[in-house]
Amino acid sequence: MPRSQVRIPSLVVVPLSEVLILNCLSVMNRPHCDLYEGVKLEVSLQAHNMRQVAHLIIAMQRMKNTQRLQGTEFSDQELLNIMMENASLESFYRCNVADQYQKSLVLNEEALELQAMTLQGGSFQRRVQLNLSMYVTPSYSSGKGQPVTLGIVDTNLYLSCSSENGMPILQLEVKVNLMLQLQRKRLYPLHLSDTFLQKGDRTLHDHFESARYQGWFISTALQEREPVEMCTKQEANRITSFRVK
Repeated sequence: MPRSQVRIPSLVVVPLSEVLILNCLSVMNRPHCDLYEGVKLEVSLQAHNMRQVAHLIIAMQRMKNTQRLQGTEFSDQELLNIMMENASLESFYRCNVADQYQKSLVLNEEALELQAMTLQGGSFQRRVQLNLSMYVTPSYSSGKGQPVTLGIVDTNLYLSCSSENGMPILQLEVKVNLMLQLQRKRLYPLHLSDTFLQKGDRTLHDHFESARYQGWFISTALQEREPVEMCTKQEANRITSFRVK
């Protein structure tokens, strides 16, 4: 079908119960809707809940509004970005995190980094607490890990994984009023660089994998007072197992 004849389904937002309705009668009257060459939309008669429908509609709207004009194909990374941006906040809580050798996380304000060290007695007040926010997103099943963001309590600092010279690195980034936004909004634009996949039993053996650079995990060194960094699980001199409580 020529591009000039394409009709994009309209999106109607109904305030009652925040129900979103996709008005596309022409699509419902036939099994396929060929929008562009090489792109097909299939209508399934399988029942879905309203959360799934809302995620699907938002994703379609983002695809329609994309600025990419080179073609109609989306890379795996682009599709992952779209779906991760349609995440809803499930819960969040404050927690203490220590590695499997009981080294606590301490903020080095001068270097703006987290370090791991063994604390005793009154020095426990130096350890940081984290705001651990958990999300529901259609991009990840439970087997792939729980999408979370990790922020330092009483600050605007959040853990983020970016790339430097082709190598994933862990950083602390300032996110102003992010917790306030999380509490007020049901849907939140979840960015891959700020997102980690929590894996394990959420008690003694938790691992935090970067959502953007999968295969890379938050880790501590065997030595004291060393920075918390990203590593692969194969690195024998790094610790990727944490206790969250």
